[in-house]
Amino acid sequence: MVLLLASSDKPLRARDVVRALGQQDVRGRVEGMRARLKRLVSDGWLVEREQGLFTIASGVNGFAGEGNTATD
Repeated sequence: MVLLLASSDKPLRARDVVRALGQQDVRGRVEGMRARLKRLVSDGWLVEREQGLFTIASGVNGFAGEGNTATD
């Protein structure tokens, strides 16, 4: 899931992540994924750029993140 967000050129919604992982696009799966993504935000792995839009956090495993350079 984190790799998926790291390789995406834009922030993704929980529904996008569920679909990309080949899971059924049903409310329970989407809400469960949203909860996981929010947990990853609080753990510092992801950033919620806007409400519901998730992307990899700057500096995670050498990834610079959106709008940043690796040396910032």
